[in-house]
Amino acid sequence: MAVVLNWNGGEDTLACLRSLRATEAPRPLLLLVDNGSSDGSVEAALAEDAELSVLRHGENLGFAAGNNRAVDHAFTSLGAEWVALVNNDLLAQPELFLRLLEGVAEAERTGGPVGAAGPCLVYTDDASRIWACGGRVRAGLNVTQLLDHGRLRAGEPGPPRDVDYVPGTCLLISRAAWAAAGPLDEAFFCYLEDADWGLRLREAGLRAVVVPAAVASHGLSASTGGGYSAGRKYMTAVNSVHFLRKHGSLAGWLGLLLFDIVLWPVAFLFGVARGHGVAALAKLKGVLDGLRGERVDASVALRYARRPS
Repeated sequence: MAVVLNWNGGEDTLACLRSLRATEAPRPLLLLVDNGSSDGSVEAALAEDAELSVLRHGENLGFAAGNNRAVDHAFTSLGAEWVALVNNDLLAQPELFLRLLEGVAEAERTGGPVGAAGPCLVYTDDASRIWACGGRVRAGLNVTQLLDHGRLRAGEPGPPRDVDYVPGTCLLISRAAWAAAGPLDEAFFCYLEDADWGLRLREAGLRAVVVPAAVASHGLSASTGGGYSAGRKYMTAVNSVHFLRKHGSLAGWLGLLLFDIVLWPVAFLFGVARGHGVAALAKLKGVLDGLRGERVDASVALRYARRPS
């Protein structure tokens, strides 16, 4: 089953659903999960596919809580063995799920049990360039790092490989993994819940792998304006502090202090030069708010959805 979380997703959501319906066998059942949208996107999706399953939430529960309810429903009520979390701005290539399941089988032949898998994500407007092939957790400039970010795809894709976490943009989860690692941490609301879940999965003795032969394109945070929007930078910064409180080492805290506070003026000047001054300011505010105990919630998401990046 593929779960598509929607919050006023408009045409992005419709395009995502069309791409999923066009995938080859094993084609997943689709579940559209709506976080209190008011833009008519659910009605538009049903107009295109009257048999589409829809789970409606009356409010914006965020990525973590909205998906938690959907995954629980898929595993407990619908009998699913695998559930794919899919961002509404993702476009699936026809062989996406076939390649993912083949990759899981290949990885398990050469190692321990796999609980989660994801594809190589490329940019929608440039499929030759990678957005992420999995992610890792680190101490330093950022709490997490998207692997192969910005690189060109070249040659044979290579075998599945282990990663610290699979980005929630397209995250295939087994029933066993959900039972072992538990649900997404709803305190994150959105951003970094995937990295947190990946660490808990590994602690439970299961692996997360990226399958380079499986490919999908990612339109980049449609609800917050892109990869370097003020909203994304603010919410990620707040949640980085929360992440460090849960998992952080001394090196992680020192990295936050050095790169996000002490050297922030340098980052700000680079941001201004690239037209990202507002986002750089938002990131600093997010770090400081996070240190003060502020959290990301629906009101924060709405505030940044309504302002320019």
